[in-house]
Amino acid sequence: MLNASVIISTRNRAHILPRLFDALADMRLAANTSWELLLIDNGSTDDTAQVVADEAAAGRLPLMMLSEPIPGKSRALNRAMRAARGELLVFTDDDVEPSPAWLQAYIDAAAQHPEFDGFAGKVLPKWLGQIPDWLHTEGPFALPRGITNTRDFGDAQGVLAIDVIPGGVNTALRSGAAARNGWFREDLGPGTTIPFTEDTDYMRRYRAGGGTFWYVPDALLFHCNIPERMTKDYVRHWMHEVARCQILAFGKKPAGKCLAGVPLYLWRQWIARGLCSCLEPRPDQRLQLQMKWRFTAGEIRGYRELQAIGNK
Repeated sequence: MLNASVIISTRNRAHILPRLFDALADMRLAANTSWELLLIDNGSTDDTAQVVADEAAAGRLPLMMLSEPIPGKSRALNRAMRAARGELLVFTDDDVEPSPAWLQAYIDAAAQHPEFDGFAGKVLPKWLGQIPDWLHTEGPFALPRGITNTRDFGDAQGVLAIDVIPGGVNTALRSGAAARNGWFREDLGPGTTIPFTEDTDYMRRYRAGGGTFWYVPDALLFHCNIPERMTKDYVRHWMHEVARCQILAFGKKPAGKCLAGVPLYLWRQWIARGLCSCLEPRPDQRLQLQMKWRFTAGEIRGYRELQAIGNK
């Protein structure tokens, strides 16, 4: 068995894959480390196949190209998990740049802590454009970490708090634990009508089954934030969609009195937050209120869609 299988789904990211490949080729690995890179093309229509073929021909990486033509990131990840031969299944994305120590840090941590089946690394943002003045990552106006995919739990190794779900951008599970946990839900994730929460759902199930995570800060990678993600429109849309997807993915039932399948308190909250955001003159405070308003709107839409599904 190999030490690790790095699993990445990609779709129409030919322009950014060379960054990923260069970073993986620059990793520092022990002489006896054995690993594979499973890259799943999830129905790309750009030059992804050619970019991957060129990298495979270069011979720098133990690269295996898989194909899952039906759109759906979860479907692609499940396809790779069936083919994986590593003791560790290491999940990440196609828009990251791993640090030189990234993979070896996971392999070493797994060897040093056989009592743990789950491992989570650190993720820091890398900006591929000029950071706008309104985009804050620290302080009272910091954006939610999911928008920039930041996962920073400090510089010391240790057990992650039980309420922390590390997500899928930089997480590893032993193959046996992954097998017990089952497959990613194929109705969730990019390429579906519920384009968020596939990794949150998967790691929550691992937690619910008694799984714990050992935090490995040296398993560091950088998430590349493209200019299109550094706009207020993107931030507001992200808040709406993540709220909608959480309602749909986790089957939350309306509590208390409802109107059109939506709890009354959400309608009141939506009106209040909308008014406050319109009346707020300060830019930073106004964006925060707009984000909360859009989050509530996403919850409302999620409940409305749940009701529509239930009426079918």
